Amino acid sequence: MFRPIYTFLLVLPLLSQHAVADAALDHTLPMHQQVSGGYYVQGVFGSGVASDLLVDTGSSYVVLSQPTFARLKRDRAAVFQRTISGATAAGRVMVVKVYSISELALGDGCVLRGVEAVVLPGADRDILGLSALRRLQPFALQFEPPELRLSACPSPKPIAVADKASAHAAGG
Repeated sequence: MFRPIYTFLLVLPLLSQHAVADAALDHTLPMHQQVSGGYYVQGVFGSGVASDLLVDTGSSYVVLSQPTFARLKRDRAAVFQRTISGATAAGRVMVVKVYSISELALGDGCVLRGVEAVVLPGADRDILGLSALRRLQPFALQFEPPELRLSACPSPKPIAVADKASAHAAGG
């Protein structure tokens, strides 16, 4: 089965200003622009692996650089899921492994769990792709000031509290 890793052209449904204004875009992440022109947001993977992530709606998956992946694997925050074939924006077909990343925190109060990510050989940056962004839709990119505005942003839930509630429900 062929699944694209990157798409050269991403066609998004056109949203009227009214539809975007009605959406609860209640979580705002500041973006910063690199010399290359790309916009980045700060994120933290797993148990504290900080990263500047390129915001890329043309990437089907979150992409991890080798150094980031090595740290996540060492911390057991990346679990192998499957292997897929895909094509890069340049048309290069490759086989890559998909991992489930335990956690990706974006700003204060937005934590995604079980985010699918791929590791591309030679990748020199981490990318915030659609495997994470689609879970936060609708979202909007604003350039003055540069911000990524999100909705459906899951709040962090302390694991200890969740474990206590589960134990209590189980009669423990």
